[in-house]
Amino acid sequence: MAEPVPAPFLKFENEDGREFSLSSGNVWKIGRTEENTVVLRDDSVSRSHAIIQRLEGGEFYLIDMGSRNGSFVNGRRLTAPVALRDGDRLALGQARLCFRNPAEAAAASAASCVPPDARETGQTVALFRKADISVLVLDIRGFTVLAQKIDSGVLSRLVSRWFAEADRITQHHGGTAQKHIGDAVMAVWMHGDQGGEHVEILRILQAVSEIARMTGSLHQSFELPEPVRIGAGLNTGAAVLGNTGGAAGGDFTAIGDAVNVAFRLESATKELSTDLVLGTATFDPLRRSSLAVRYFRPAEANLKGYDSPVQAWHISFAALSEFLAQHREDLSTVTGSDTIDFGNHHS
Repeated sequence: MAEPVPAPFLKFENEDGREFSLSSGNVWKIGRTEENTVVLRDDSVSRSHAIIQRLEGGEFYLIDMGSRNGSFVNGRRLTAPVALRDGDRLALGQARLCFRNPAEAAAASAASCVPPDARETGQTVALFRKADISVLVLDIRGFTVLAQKIDSGVLSRLVSRWFAEADRITQHHGGTAQKHIGDAVMAVWMHGDQGGEHVEILRILQAVSEIARMTGSLHQSFELPEPVRIGAGLNTGAAVLGNTGGAAGGDFTAIGDAVNVAFRLESATKELSTDLVLGTATFDPLRRSSLAVRYFRPAEANLKGYDSPVQAWHISFAALSEFLAQHREDLSTVTGSDTIDFGNHHS
C-alpha cells in the first residue's frame, strides 16, 4: 500500500525551518495581525498582506492584497495572482518562505528550493482579471459615540437600513461589489473604453450625493437627536478583481493600490475637515468642466503608510449637490447599469 503523500506546506527559511501546513481550508490569510492564518510579526508586513488560495482543481495561488511593500515569488514582485509550484520561494517583508508540494515533487522529493531567478512564475488565474475601476469608501462619522448614546437594537436597525439603502443607490448608479466593513461600505465601479470617464465619474458622484442625503435623513426615522454623518473617499486606478472565496464562495475583492488609497482618502476627510476627498485620477476627467475647479478644492493629503503627501481634491456634500445640479444634462444621458459578474470565470 502506497504511503499517503503529505499535504502542501510553507517552510520558513529564516525561522529554524518551521513549517505551516496548507491542509485545512482553501484560503490562508497572511499578515501582521492576529486575525490572519499565518502571522508575520514584522512592521514591513501589512495587516492584510497576502493570501494563499487553493482552487477546486488543487492549484495554489499567491495573491497580494495591495500590501505596501509587496509580495515576491522567486524575486519578482506580484502584480497579479500567481500559481505556486513546488520549490517556489516567497518573500513577504523580512520573511522568507519556501512553498513545498510533495505530490508535485514525488519524482524528486529530495530536490531543494530553486534559486530566485531560476524559474518563471505562473500565470494569472482565470478567477481574477485586471480592470480600471473607481473605488468608493463611505464611513459613518462618530460611530463609537453614537453606539454609546442609543439602544443596541436601534443601532443595529439603523446600520442595516444604511447598508441596504447605500447598496440600492450604488447599484442604481452602476456600482457593484459592495462590501460592508464594520460601519463602512466599499463599492466598485468598472470603467469602459476611454472617452466616457467624465460622465462615469459624474454618475458615481451622483450616487455619493444621494447616499449623503439618505444618511442625513435617517435620524428622523429612528428619532435620533441629530443627523447621522458620513465621510467619503473616491479613487480611480487599476486593480485586480476576483473572488478569494474560491469557486463555491462569494468573497469578492478588489486588490491593488487604488483600493488602499480610497480608504486613506476617506480617512483624510477628517484631517481636511471636509465630506468627500477625490484622488487626482478621479478628478482629472472632471477638468473638462470649467466648474470643477470652482467647486473642488485642491489639497495635499497625508495618507497613512505613504512616505509623502499626495495631491487630492475635496468638496462638501452641499457644494457637491450644487455642482451636480450644473450637470443635469450630462447625467440625463446615463442609462443602464454595469455590473461585475464573476460567475463565468471559475477554473
